[in-house]
Amino acid sequence: MSTTDRPGAPTLEVTAPVRQTKLADQLYEQILDQIVSGRLKEKDRLPSEAELSRMFGVSRPVVREALIQLRSDGLVVSRQGSGTYVRRRPPRDFMRLAPMGSVAELLRCYEVRIALESEAAALAAERRTQADLDAIRQALEELAAAVESGAVGTEADLRFHASIAAASGNPWFETLMLGPSRHIENAIKLARTLSLLKDSERLARVQREHVAVFEAIERGDAEAAREAMRRHLGNSRTRILNEQAEP
Repeated sequence: MSTTDRPGAPTLEVTAPVRQTKLADQLYEQILDQIVSGRLKEKDRLPSEAELSRMFGVSRPVVREALIQLRSDGLVVSRQGSGTYVRRRPPRDFMRLAPMGSVAELLRCYEVRIALESEAAALAAERRTQADLDAIRQALEELAAAVESGAVGTEADLRFHASIAAASGNPWFETLMLGPSRHIENAIKLARTLSLLKDSERLARVQREHVAVFEAIERGDAEAAREAMRRHLGNSRTRILNEQAEP
């Protein structure tokens, strides 16, 4: 089913009625899929809230929430009195590699990770023991080996972040990381796979970001560790969402 009321507007394909539990997330994913596939191109204007509501069979508040999420991810931009336009397109492999039905949750998880892991890194810089440093260094070496061999390195990346949470000296950081661990693992796997598909240099840049976090923790610089982790996770989120990103 495809439809729109506006002459000359891009035609969206409604692949399925939006009826899942979190309606705004499901609508977000359907619109995102249209952007990734190229059905909605950069600078295209999206149908109005009323049109989207009718097309997907959801209320206008649900449409509004989905559009807010798309705007916060930098995928669309709203212009006063003009409408909402596609701003950028994620990598072509994004929807193929992302876990179906959890894309919105995965991206929201990044917001939590940036807040949580940046502070964990700062505390790790202040409290780490030699055993903590050894564990983080080992994960870092495993990541370097993955980059060298062309492997994805998801498990080593996850261990790196978990080791830093443990080094914070506060078990709540580990507990809070374990709660959304499936989303964290999926996010890491997606980001690293997309980087690997792009070029080997991108994963090398990711590795340099990891090294910067470790070195700040090793020298006990809490503020540098916090900023290095924030920069790394922010860059990771950008790399997932922006086909042209080279942070």
